[in-house]
Amino acid sequence: MSSFTFVVCAEPYKYEAMDTMINLGEAIVKKGHTILGVFLYGSGVYIIKDRTFKDASVRNLSNRLREFCNRHNTELIACSTWISFTGIKVEEFIEGAAREGLGGLSNLISRSDKVIFFGPGG
Repeated sequence: MSSFTFVVCAEPYKYEAMDTMINLGEAIVKKGHTILGVFLYGSGVYIIKDRTFKDASVRNLSNRLREFCNRHNTELIACSTWISFTGIKVEEFIEGAAREGLGGLSNLISRSDKVIFFGPGG
């Protein structure tokens, strides 16, 4: 079986990268593989902020990501530089999330068999 790391670089509500990542992650785990970590980079770091939506029609991607990572014992890391750019405070993070530099991403990649990037193409 293979181990995976996901890197999400897309704004959570502008693109469907997070939805796709979670859906693919569920399918990968169902096949017996492991998701070691999710690394949020660029605009992808906005998903790390804990949010409460009063309107039930809005999907709560932060909550969905938190549940995915907890259910599959997956590390959730956001790029510290991008967190600084956004002004998101550590106390606003969803449960289980951490901030690290690119060394955290490097560590995840070195332990993974496969790495998949999610985000808008350039």
